[in-house]
Amino acid sequence: MADISLKLEARSPLNGYSKSFGNLRVEEVTGKALVSIAVPQGGNAKLATAIKKQLGAAWPEIGTTTTSPKGYQLLGIQTDMVLAVFDHRGGLSDDLIRKGLGDKAYCTDQSDAWVMIRVAGEGVYEALERICPLDISERNFAIGQVARTQMEHLGAIIVKEDKNEFLLMSASSSADDFLHAITVSVENIL
Repeated sequence: MADISLKLEARSPLNGYSKSFGNLRVEEVTGKALVSIAVPQGGNAKLATAIKKQLGAAWPEIGTTTTSPKGYQLLGIQTDMVLAVFDHRGGLSDDLIRKGLGDKAYCTDQSDAWVMIRVAGEGVYEALERICPLDISERNFAIGQVARTQMEHLGAIIVKEDKNEFLLMSASSSADDFLHAITVSVENIL
């Protein structure tokens, strides 16, 4: 008879990868949920109000992020949709948001579809400019800015978290290739 007492365990796409390269650190960000929040037709004002009330954050303009004391970061990716990043609390992450927003939003848990990698330290601009076609220089890309782009032919989202710190996101199905592109770029500036 089959042993059905086996337990499934969640694994991150890169198994918690973390490595230092001189002054640069490349690490997978785990334990975070990612939920898309889309606006029903004509419901922008209602959803913005509900998000402020339930999540404690303002609706971000495209290309910016907002954060809340409740631990939510909203990424302004496009006109009628934001991505919410927050600590994973178990279960379906979109349920946590959907309960508070009700019919004012369409919520979809995207957590397993994306890999998140933080690149931080001196030299981060030189490393990322080799694979990112955007001007992410300090004078052009402020802390809290977000953009969709491509990195080594892979779709990506880039968020500037701090002066020398970026959060990079790409499809989890190509996580190994995304990490390889980042680490090779970092190694080439050392």
